Amino acid sequence: MGGHKFHGDLARLDSPKRQEIFPIETLIEAVGDTEDNIAVADLGCGIGYLAIPLAKHLNSRGIVYAVDISPDMLAVLKERIDGFNNIEVLKSEENSFPIPNGTIDISYMLTVFHELDDPDKFLMEIRRVSKPFHRIIVVDWNQTPGEMGPPLHERIPEDEAVGFFKKRGYALIKKFVPSKYAYGLVFVIPTCKPLDRVWS
Repeated sequence: MGGHKFHGDLARLDSPKRQEIFPIETLIEAVGDTEDNIAVADLGCGIGYLAIPLAKHLNSRGIVYAVDISPDMLAVLKERIDGFNNIEVLKSEENSFPIPNGTIDISYMLTVFHELDDPDKFLMEIRRVSKPFHRIIVVDWNQTPGEMGPPLHERIPEDEAVGFFKKRGYALIKKFVPSKYAYGLVFVIPTCKPLDRVWS
């Protein structure tokens, strides 16, 4: 893990090719039925590729916390969300989100997992900001080469991603296929376990 963070042309993050690889409708469908007052964290939101459509989908029923470490990307996102009152844009550190304890129902990680320097610390921070019963949606690049995406050696195979979360107490409840270049996984925490648990 710990692949290079995205530093390319920001326009590529909302290009037709990206929309083909990560179709928004499929990403939104993975959220499933939601109750009112739901809180979704788009972790590594970039310029809002997912956060904006997700906010439209939730409308008055929920809020999207759009979280990223890049001020440049968040500046673009802020320009794009005029008129939205259910998106909160937050500058974070990789393993420290400015979100209160026990706030989030669903954390969405779109092409983030392979970039993490310390996935355990990142997951612990998700646990801190999440409600006791919560979901994590992971969408990332598979091993199929294409025009976009990180080098193959930086990608995390689907089975490794599944193993990582299962080892840390999560249950896989759904798989989906955004395109031939990506996999989608939905995890749920079935029990509330101590936040200070050390994983090995």
